[in-house]
Amino acid sequence: MKKVQVPALALAALCISTCMSASATAASTPQPDRIAGVRNIEDLAPIPGSEWVIGSSMAGGTATAGKLVAINAKSGEALSLYPAPNRANAKPNSGCPGQVAADAFKPHGIFLRPTTDGHTAQLYVVNHGGRESVEIFDILSGATPGLRWTGCAMLPPGAFGNGVASSPDGGFFVTNMGKTLDGRDPITAMGGDIIAWTQANGWRTIADSAIPAPNGLIATQDGRTLYVASWTGSTITELKLGEKTERRTVAVDFLPDNLRWSRNGTILVAGQATSVPDVIACYTSTRDACDIPSAVAEVDPASFTVRCSLPVALDMATVAADLGEDIWVGTTRGDAVLRLPAATLHACAPS
Repeated sequence: MKKVQVPALALAALCISTCMSASATAASTPQPDRIAGVRNIEDLAPIPGSEWVIGSSMAGGTATAGKLVAINAKSGEALSLYPAPNRANAKPNSGCPGQVAADAFKPHGIFLRPTTDGHTAQLYVVNHGGRESVEIFDILSGATPGLRWTGCAMLPPGAFGNGVASSPDGGFFVTNMGKTLDGRDPITAMGGDIIAWTQANGWRTIADSAIPAPNGLIATQDGRTLYVASWTGSTITELKLGEKTERRTVAVDFLPDNLRWSRNGTILVAGQATSVPDVIACYTSTRDACDIPSAVAEVDPASFTVRCSLPVALDMATVAADLGEDIWVGTTRGDAVLRLPAATLHACAPS
């Protein structure tokens, strides 16, 4: 599939000229804003009923370790949540050897399981530092949020996690890319599938879930349908789980990364509008910023069609999260989160 490579300023101009209605004037066109000073925010998870959004600050570039941060949606204030040396943590669950060293923590995809039936809200974090694992946290409420580490699930040997989403049985699904992204293996060798974990039964592979380089992942509340981004395949796949896994696939015109539900039930997709080698070259470098054009798309899960796809003025985009009036776009290489007016996406013509 041909990838569009357009400089960042041209991307912004293209978005305004093609995605807003013809009658909109330059003066009335909402302009994107940025929250500066937040580094490598690869994934985002808004805290329900709160002004705060949890971000996964990924290791990369000159950052040798990562962290979890909270960003205030109104003020833009950012707080470090983890590692937090003064925070009391719980005893780890069985099978988990303990916490990762603070200077080794490398978060990737995250998922927030809201409070249900009196249970504390939890955060699941795919980690590559010191081990391949999903780290588990309780979210502590208050004037500002906090995290309490409660345990981990060690990934099966040979697995390389990326996205994570909760399942209704108290566990979670994880995209297993099968190969690391450190350049040691050719990207053409990257297979991948979906694996699932519960405390009682450990890991299992979801039947018939093989997908090239599975990246972003979301699930319906009943856990019966998964949506998976094939990063190298430039597709989103719907997997209906049952005695036999049924699938539908829709193509996007970029390399899709993380997936997020929008507030109206559509699927938000963010990714890189370039080639796989270009992204790998950036990912494996010590550069803190890369000239990698990006895009955001909206997929209708009912018709399973792309409702809208547009370029965004942020390099190396990896996630688009619905905050209501704004769509927040994060990146794995950069020091800001883009606040894209939701009206820009809503006014975008169907693809």
